[in-house]
Amino acid sequence: MIDEASPATPTLVMVFAEQPPILNWNRETQQPYGSLVDLMTRVAARAGLTLLWQEPWARRRLLTDLDAGRQPLCALNWALTPDRATRFKFTEPLGPAPDWVLLVRANDSRIGATPTLDSLLARPDLVFGFSDGSWADERYVRPEMDRRRTGTEPVADAPNRERVRAGLSTLVAMVHRGRIDYTLVDRRSMDRILAERHIPPADLRAIPAPGSGPSQPGRVMCSRSTAATVIDRLNQAIAEEARLPLAED
Repeated sequence: MIDEASPATPTLVMVFAEQPPILNWNRETQQPYGSLVDLMTRVAARAGLTLLWQEPWARRRLLTDLDAGRQPLCALNWALTPDRATRFKFTEPLGPAPDWVLLVRANDSRIGATPTLDSLLARPDLVFGFSDGSWADERYVRPEMDRRRTGTEPVADAPNRERVRAGLSTLVAMVHRGRIDYTLVDRRSMDRILAERHIPPADLRAIPAPGSGPSQPGRVMCSRSTAATVIDRLNQAIAEEARLPLAED
């Protein structure tokens, strides 16, 4: 939300679903933390915006409220998809393109050396884990549910699909524990997630899966009621930030 009473440093209301380890919520300080928060804080400072972070929301609620557009809201690190492009406003990418991999347990003998995502999705004995409301939900789960729909009643997920109301870190941990058999992960996030979850890298296997996820990196996604000038200011700040080396690079 842009506070017109303080045009020098307008306030931007940020809503988010937690994405450990890069986007987390400290319940003691009631503030977010993580590398994505640090990046967004720098971008906002360059854009002359003050960030007002809300407590974490479920992804489904986040999408619903942004879609309703009752007030200007922005969310961090969302992929631009054809469907979302008609419903929300997006900034330029926040970073480099993701490197998608299929993550499986290293000792799972049911999964061959070079499976494709389509071949795994077709197997009823293997469970695919995905975040509720994510691009994976939109791309791989909901179209299948729509095909099975015969009336107006809700259609349940297939038995070999596990809907999770959490982010990549939780999905990685679920693969490791055997709660799900595979998921899609950006390889660039793997080291941080494994370290955070204390998972030995040798326990898991990453299989290249180019084209399985969005080819574009995450962006700031805002409700359509967000002023175009705010998007422009964010884009200019993102471009300026991209010219500087990141502290962790």
